[in-house]
Amino acid sequence: MGCSLSGLNALYDAATGGGDVWINERRFRVLRQIGEGGFAFVYLVKEHDASSYAARDRHPSHVSDDGTYAMKKVLIQSREQLDLVKEEIRVSSLFNHPNLLPLLDHAIIAVKVIPISVLLKHI
Repeated sequence: MGCSLSGLNALYDAATGGGDVWINERRFRVLRQIGEGGFAFVYLVKEHDASSYAARDRHPSHVSDDGTYAMKKVLIQSREQLDLVKEEIRVSSLFNHPNLLPLLDHAIIAVKVIPISVLLKHI
Protein backbone atom coordinates (compact mmCIF):
# COMPACT_ATOMS: atom_id res chain seq x y z
CA MET A 1 0.00 0.00 0.00
CA GLY A 2 1.43 3.35 -1.00
CA CYS A 3 1.36 6.65 0.81
CA SER A 4 1.46 10.11 -0.70
CA LEU A 5 4.32 12.46 0.07
CA SER A 6 1.89 14.77 1.87
CA GLY A 7 0.75 11.79 3.95
CA LEU A 8 4.35 11.05 4.87
CA ASN A 9 4.92 14.70 5.74
CA ALA A 10 1.83 14.59 7.95
CA LEU A 11 3.30 11.55 9.74
CA TYR A 12 6.59 13.36 10.22
CA ASP A 13 4.85 16.48 11.52
CA ALA A 14 2.63 14.46 13.86
CA ALA A 15 5.59 12.56 15.29
CA THR A 16 7.48 15.78 15.92
CA GLY A 17 4.78 18.02 17.31
CA GLY A 18 1.66 16.16 18.37
CA GLY A 19 -1.14 14.74 16.30
CA ASP A 20 -1.82 11.24 15.02
CA VAL A 21 0.77 8.66 13.97
CA TRP A 22 0.12 5.33 12.26
CA ILE A 23 2.47 2.45 13.06
CA ASN A 24 1.59 -0.27 10.61
CA GLU A 25 -2.14 -0.88 11.19
CA ARG A 26 -2.38 0.98 14.53
CA ARG A 27 -3.22 4.66 15.14
CA PHE A 28 -1.73 6.64 18.03
CA ARG A 29 -2.07 10.18 19.35
CA VAL A 30 1.26 11.77 20.33
CA LEU A 31 0.70 13.21 23.83
CA ARG A 32 4.13 14.65 24.54
CA GLN A 33 7.86 14.13 24.16
CA ILE A 34 9.36 12.36 27.18
CA GLY A 35 13.01 12.09 26.17
CA GLU A 36 15.68 12.60 23.54
CA GLY A 37 19.30 11.88 22.84
CA GLY A 38 21.56 11.82 19.82
CA PHE A 39 19.30 11.06 16.88
CA ALA A 40 16.42 9.57 18.89
CA PHE A 41 13.29 10.97 20.49
CA VAL A 42 10.85 9.20 22.83
CA TYR A 43 7.17 10.14 22.95
CA LEU A 44 4.28 9.18 25.17
CA VAL A 45 1.51 8.02 22.83
CA LYS A 46 -2.03 6.76 23.32
CA GLU A 47 -3.67 4.26 21.00
CA HIS A 48 -6.98 5.37 19.52
CA ASP A 49 -8.60 1.93 19.63
CA ALA A 50 -6.73 -0.03 22.29
CA SER A 51 -9.17 -2.95 22.02
CA SER A 52 -7.96 -3.70 18.48
CA TYR A 53 -4.49 -4.56 19.77
CA ALA A 54 -5.74 -6.55 22.77
CA ALA A 55 -7.56 -8.86 20.39
CA ARG A 56 -4.32 -9.86 18.70
CA ASP A 57 -2.28 -12.83 19.82
CA ARG A 58 -0.04 -10.94 22.28
CA HIS A 59 1.09 -11.59 25.82
CA PRO A 60 -1.29 -9.78 28.24
CA SER A 61 1.63 -8.05 30.00
CA HIS A 62 2.45 -6.30 26.70
CA VAL A 63 -0.97 -4.66 26.41
CA SER A 64 -1.49 -1.34 28.17
CA ASP A 65 -4.68 -1.08 30.25
CA ASP A 66 -5.19 2.56 29.26
CA GLY A 67 -3.68 2.40 25.75
CA THR A 68 -0.52 4.40 26.54
CA TYR A 69 2.87 3.40 25.17
CA ALA A 70 6.36 4.79 24.61
CA MET A 71 7.28 5.42 20.98
CA LYS A 72 10.93 5.85 20.04
CA LYS A 73 11.66 7.73 16.82
CA VAL A 74 15.16 7.46 15.37
CA LEU A 75 16.34 9.75 12.58
CA ILE A 76 18.50 7.70 10.25
CA GLN A 77 21.06 9.57 8.14
CA SER A 78 23.28 6.79 6.79
CA ARG A 79 23.25 3.14 5.78
CA GLU A 80 25.31 2.33 8.89
CA GLN A 81 22.71 3.95 11.16
CA LEU A 82 19.96 2.00 9.37
CA ASP A 83 21.87 -1.24 9.99
CA LEU A 84 22.27 -0.34 13.68
CA VAL A 85 18.56 0.38 14.04
CA LYS A 86 17.68 -2.93 12.37
CA GLU A 87 19.97 -4.68 14.83
CA GLU A 88 18.34 -2.83 17.77
CA ILE A 89 14.94 -4.01 16.54
CA ARG A 90 16.18 -7.60 16.21
CA VAL A 91 17.81 -7.65 19.64
CA SER A 92 14.90 -5.86 21.37
CA SER A 93 12.50 -8.49 20.08
CA LEU A 94 14.53 -11.25 21.78
CA PHE A 95 14.09 -10.00 25.35
CA ASN A 96 11.25 -10.75 27.73
CA HIS A 97 12.23 -9.39 31.14
CA PRO A 98 10.26 -7.35 33.73
CA ASN A 99 12.99 -4.66 33.83
CA LEU A 100 12.98 -4.12 30.05
CA LEU A 101 10.25 -2.53 27.96
CA PRO A 102 8.94 -5.11 25.48
CA LEU A 103 9.08 -4.22 21.80
CA LEU A 104 5.50 -4.35 20.53
CA ASP A 105 5.82 -3.12 16.97
CA HIS A 106 8.16 -1.22 14.68
CA ALA A 107 8.22 0.50 11.32
CA ILE A 108 10.94 2.01 9.15
CA ILE A 109 9.44 4.84 7.13
CA ALA A 110 11.11 7.08 4.54
CA VAL A 111 10.04 10.63 5.37
CA LYS A 112 11.37 13.71 3.59
CA VAL A 113 14.20 11.54 2.23
CA ILE A 114 15.25 10.60 5.79
CA PRO A 115 14.24 7.11 6.95
CA ILE A 116 12.71 7.16 10.41
CA SER A 117 12.56 4.12 12.63
CA VAL A 118 9.66 3.96 15.04
CA LEU A 119 9.76 1.45 17.89
CA LEU A 120 6.67 1.01 20.04
CA LYS A 121 7.11 -0.24 23.59
CA HIS A 122 4.72 -0.90 26.45
CA ILE A 123 5.38 1.37 29.45
